[in-house]
Amino acid sequence: MEDVGRLLTGAVDAETVAGAVGLVRRRDEVIWHGAFGLASAAPPRPMTPETIFDLASVTKPLVGATLTLALVDRGVISLDDEITTVLPELEKAKRKGVTFRRILSHTSGLPGWRPLYAWSKDRDEIPAVIDRLGLATDPGSRFEYSDLGFVVLGLALERVTGRGLAEMASELVFEPLGMTRTRYLPSGPSDGFAVTEEGNAFEKRMADWAGMEFSGWRNGFHPGEVNDGNAHYALAGVSAHAGAFSDASDLGLYGEMWLGALAGKDSRVLSTAIARLATSEQAPHGARRGLGWDLMKTGGPTLQELSRADAGFFPPAATPWIPRPSGELLSVSSFGHTGFTGTSIWIDPERELVAVLLTNATHPRVDPGKPVNSLRARFHNVVVAAVDSMA
Repeated sequence: MEDVGRLLTGAVDAETVAGAVGLVRRRDEVIWHGAFGLASAAPPRPMTPETIFDLASVTKPLVGATLTLALVDRGVISLDDEITTVLPELEKAKRKGVTFRRILSHTSGLPGWRPLYAWSKDRDEIPAVIDRLGLATDPGSRFEYSDLGFVVLGLALERVTGRGLAEMASELVFEPLGMTRTRYLPSGPSDGFAVTEEGNAFEKRMADWAGMEFSGWRNGFHPGEVNDGNAHYALAGVSAHAGAFSDASDLGLYGEMWLGALAGKDSRVLSTAIARLATSEQAPHGARRGLGWDLMKTGGPTLQELSRADAGFFPPAATPWIPRPSGELLSVSSFGHTGFTGTSIWIDPERELVAVLLTNATHPRVDPGKPVNSLRARFHNVVVAAVDSMA
């Protein structure tokens, strides 16, 4: 695994990321775990294997999808229930086919992103805010990556159970798996966290581009505080789309749960049937999305990728193509997810492999030119090459 360490050392030296923690599990065993670079650039503080990261959108599969699937297992909801049966405030979505399944596969038709906090910072008012935005596309007609879909999902899960999202995540996912360092709204010394960007400078540019006004922007660095604006300003730090914090070891345990469930073992969280469904194609036109997961793609870029259809509300990229974060060597049955702050997890059932890469790629500032997806791709390729050589 020396090549993995050299790759991440080189990424730090090239300032692609300030720091990184990588972890590889195979066949229920940690075979590599390393930390590189800085958790904080100012003042300088080294990264450690135990550093805790703002997972950003890795929260989507970890909490949003896993809780939904667990509730399906328990008969609380059905994947094809319309979300408006739980959140009737979404008047414009009623009888339009905005289902739990379509939200999980990003085919719900809900907009990709809007700064919800520009209209309200009251969690209870957020469904009405999203309703005023209306649908961006016909539900089920196309794939469009949607933060707002998962915001709605988390609020619906709370409504249908009468319990808070953080409480449910702890009881149904984190505690059964022994994920003792994973939580929302984490406490503890600030030097235990990887630092993200300064304030919300990148999101402020997005809001300005969208013509939205907001005067409550925070300044400075806030280790241990969720970076995502909708999670922080509008949802008190707890959402199904962002807000969870964890370290590499805990995410490795989470990935191992999926391998166990897919193999027909007692995973303590999900049934084999629901795990296999969640990792199968659920989106139209070859978008290769499961329920909460990005599925491994083969061949060249799809039409969706070339058109940046998964970009949501973000401005078009300067170039039409970026490397896939999965790389090219993982098995076709592989699945994973990335997070804006520089986090990712990919799971390869054929190799019984879990690969976790956590970086503070947005620290000290967000630079869209940084080749973070290229680093992710090369990381997974090097991991696969190393693991295959051990077989």
